[in-house]
Amino acid sequence: MKLALGTVQFGLDYGISNTQGQVDKNQVADILKLAMSLGIDTLDCAGAYGNSEQILGSLSKERPLKQPFNIVSKIPALTDKQCSISELFELSLKSLQRDKIEALLFHHADNLLYHPKKEKLFQQVQALKTHKMVNRIGVSVYSPEQLKSIALMYPIDLVQVPVNIFDQRFISTEVLELCQHKSIKLHVRSLFLQGLLLTEADELPNYFLPYRDKLNAFSELAQYLNCSKLTLALAIVAQELPDYTMKSDIIEKVIVGVCTAKQLNEVATAYQQAKELPLSVQELANLADNRLGLINPSLWNTETNQG
Repeated sequence: MKLALGTVQFGLDYGISNTQGQVDKNQVADILKLAMSLGIDTLDCAGAYGNSEQILGSLSKERPLKQPFNIVSKIPALTDKQCSISELFELSLKSLQRDKIEALLFHHADNLLYHPKKEKLFQQVQALKTHKMVNRIGVSVYSPEQLKSIALMYPIDLVQVPVNIFDQRFISTEVLELCQHKSIKLHVRSLFLQGLLLTEADELPNYFLPYRDKLNAFSELAQYLNCSKLTLALAIVAQELPDYTMKSDIIEKVIVGVCTAKQLNEVATAYQQAKELPLSVQELANLADNRLGLINPSLWNTETNQG
């Protein structure tokens, strides 16, 4: 199962289409139970996701599952004066009530690129891997340039990247070949662009007016294929197409965030349907858009933006 479960909604009111706010703890328990039954085995976490790690930790004790999830967590952004990650990592372990996790990523790529103690910081995560506190180490990035620079500087195992039907930069042949050469796996996030792809055009803030052409093209293709926008959004990672031959091997997990168990079930069903859509490489390529004002949510200037 390539789907992994994002947990930011468990600790924050997150996403442009999220009208429910932070997910209730009992609903989180229902989501986790369903995720396990669907074969989802990985949770994407972070110390910066409000109290989500504490909620997950308490639920693991109150309502233990037969098989614990693999945990990917992230080191919060570090200031130039911070040169130790041990306390931050230990806090995550304590919150999650774990003694080790699957992977630890730097949440902010700039910490590995520009921090005055960047080599020392990386040596610390390498030590955690050596001592089997984590199985893999890596980074979360926003741009292919960040991925390329870091992959050439450090022996990383895992990179979290944004990929969606508009943002196809990370599934280019160049990036996939680099990952293959460096034995790097990708975890895909931002598949629905914080819910933007699933929101009706007339419900969007005026900020998105310059991008209505692309949003309309996406909606029209879904109508033409007689599928939901959810199914079409998932096609970019579910489809096996000739121009993306390495994609299936390099993309290890696809992170989805939901607010209810019902939503998770809908996503899982749509993912299977997306595999069968009669799509061409060209139809997917036509929806690609390199305008950062559209594909990078941190640049959105809307009242509902959560960054």
